[in-house]
Amino acid sequence: MPYLLGFHPMESLVVAVVEDSSIACVARVDLRDAETPGLAATLLAPFLSQARAGARLALVGYSEDALGVSAVVRRVADDLSMDVFTELVVCDGMWWHVDSPEEAEPYDPSTSRIAAEAAYQGLAARPTRHDLEGLFLRPSHVTVLPEAALRAAGRRVARLSPRAARRRLDALLDARLANPSRSISTRECAEMLLLLDVPAARDAFWMKLGRETASALVDIWLHVSWRAPSEESLGAVCAVGLAGWQSSTGVLATVALERADRIGGWHPLWDLLTRIHQLALPPSALDEIQAAMRAQCA
Repeated sequence: MPYLLGFHPMESLVVAVVEDSSIACVARVDLRDAETPGLAATLLAPFLSQARAGARLALVGYSEDALGVSAVVRRVADDLSMDVFTELVVCDGMWWHVDSPEEAEPYDPSTSRIAAEAAYQGLAARPTRHDLEGLFLRPSHVTVLPEAALRAAGRRVARLSPRAARRRLDALLDARLANPSRSISTRECAEMLLLLDVPAARDAFWMKLGRETASALVDIWLHVSWRAPSEESLGAVCAVGLAGWQSSTGVLATVALERADRIGGWHPLWDLLTRIHQLALPPSALDEIQAAMRAQCA
């Protein structure tokens, strides 16, 4: 769960949707909210409505109050309309099935095989959600793009036809995906930021997005968002969220949306991210989006 969420949950109720013996997606609710009868079911309704027929749920409560969290997990399991096949509790370095506390076992995800597999796939579990929020803070060694660089990039982008703009962002992303250690120059960073404002260029981002590229795209757009002036970073921040949506770190999309709301303003990617979040669309929904885009280009 920590690697799917992107951080180690505390005082939380985590719900995993299991389809065909694999976890399709996960959601987290503050335990304080879950303690209110019926509220967790209401909060989770959009998320659970996207589950396929036959999907089952796993509920995991995280807390320092073993008795309290067990009661919450039981009640929420009863409130949900879907089949809950397992109810677990994580507390004080141990985990157990709600109905079998006497069979508690040590809980240390960092030493499990899952931790190694997650690291291999580029998934990280940060200590807290606050650490995930900190990803959007500009590191001290990163400088903001000079205004002159943005003006020059604006002139170059303005001269591009829609097809050329798409090819340009496609090439910039390909170069970075092929060599993740390669730094993004000031010129390239400014162009990438401004190309997100061009509809045809955004198509290049959408078509590059997928489970295999998502983690790398999170890193790419995080760097662009760090270098962008705060008031111009909305598109890049939302691109991070959309990549997070695909990277099995769904909460990153939520954190990105919160960051975007603090920045303010409107951007097409903000609109898309908001809709995805409100509808609790699973990552698999991207397949339909990309299929529709290919049909338009055919």
